[in-house]
Amino acid sequence: MQISKKQILGLSIFGIVYLSWFYFVVGLRPEHTLLLVGFIALYLFSSKTRKVFLAYTPAILYLTAYDSLRAFPNYMYNKISIKEIYDIEKAVFGVYSDGKLLTLNEFLLNYQNDILYLISGASYLTWVPGPLLFSLWLFFTKRKKVFVNFMFLFVLTNLIGFIGYYLYPAAPPWYVEMYGFEFLDHVTGEATRLSNFDAIVGFPIFEGIYSKNANVFAAVPSIHAANPFACFLASLQLKGWKLKTFFFFLTCGMWFGALYSNHHYLIDVVCGAFVVVIAYGIVYYLLRKTKWNKYLLDFEKMIF
Repeated sequence: MQISKKQILGLSIFGIVYLSWFYFVVGLRPEHTLLLVGFIALYLFSSKTRKVFLAYTPAILYLTAYDSLRAFPNYMYNKISIKEIYDIEKAVFGVYSDGKLLTLNEFLLNYQNDILYLISGASYLTWVPGPLLFSLWLFFTKRKKVFVNFMFLFVLTNLIGFIGYYLYPAAPPWYVEMYGFEFLDHVTGEATRLSNFDAIVGFPIFEGIYSKNANVFAAVPSIHAANPFACFLASLQLKGWKLKTFFFFLTCGMWFGALYSNHHYLIDVVCGAFVVVIAYGIVYYLLRKTKWNKYLLDFEKMIF
């Protein structure tokens, strides 16, 4: 397979821009370099792997945007909602227990057991791996239109969610449990109740994940809740019932896990689902049913 000078130049510019952004702005870490090497290897190895690289260019945008959140803390741009979101949650979705109004997170604290820890933790682990594996299956089984639709749906869902983090930065319920209603800008991510999952499996999975959390005050909307729901909506475009059923229950597990783990209020979950509906409408009705469909078709032809 021959590589043209134009392709080498384009790949070089891509690598330089990518490394410069993380080195000078975000903070370059080993995983950034490994990811870049992996993508370049895909591009250079063969014509087939190059198509994989091109197919996942939207995912590169998503990963770069997500990891860049740490360089631009949302509390620098808007006031953090701590007590306000807590009070809204109580007013809309609060439940009474022993005559006291509680959030669902506080109520679920009365029902802690290992089985529910495992369910919530296992569901939470599929946050990004679930959509990634689903997209790979769509790609390699050549479900062309569904793959392109889902790739844009997934990336757009997350980008809209990131915008939400800055428009309405909000503290998660575990923050209120640990620190009350005072704003502290030095707080790092916490696994909180997900650490019980770590204890059961005997490995600090969530402790490792949340110690690298890009943004603590990014509860609304819940992208954890959004991603499996995006998979479910995309699966409706496929024949058969197995994947639809799987993603339906995965979505339910994730939504439960978000509450049970004390990482999200129910209002965060609802907002996450709403973001998916917006992204779905943009992809399936605004892009696919207008002149913009031409660009999606061109992208489809380029990677298949």
